[in-house]
Amino acid sequence: MILLTDANILITLHDVGGIPILSQLAPTEILDVVFEECLNDSQPDLKETAMAAGIVVIESELGWLEEAQDIAEGALSEQDAYCFIYARDAGRVLVSGDKPLRKKCKAGGVEYRGLIWVLEEAYNEGLMETGVLCEWLVLLNSHDRRLPKTEIERLKVLFECPDTNHH
Repeated sequence: MILLTDANILITLHDVGGIPILSQLAPTEILDVVFEECLNDSQPDLKETAMAAGIVVIESELGWLEEAQDIAEGALSEQDAYCFIYARDAGRVLVSGDKPLRKKCKAGGVEYRGLIWVLEEAYNEGLMETGVLCEWLVLLNSHDRRLPKTEIERLKVLFECPDTNHH
């Protein structure tokens, strides 16, 4: 399995110091056009962090442009379309928190995972201490990430976070 990360997952993991988790789970790639979206003043060290974690930047192919323009519609951006095309053609597992992209992957037969999966796999593989994962859940909640409350509560129980009631 090779992961292809989208901008929102990379930025979200950067916010909690968790970018290395992706490449610890599996070899991870990001498209150059998507990576460019991530690079701004609010995350000045994101590029270096991603490179140090071993995330490979894939150069977009000119041939994808026409198809990307054809399938980018409504809330599905051109960069999302590029991700879909590359994941489909290269057999990558797309990691994203983008709902329109998730729908496109489901319709197009592309394997798709979200942030909840990343956190759960980090726990299952023993890549991160549960205390740190619990801190991440608090941080992600404070950053107003639109994560499903039921899934967050399930992870709090799984990670045995201190504020979880066990009955």
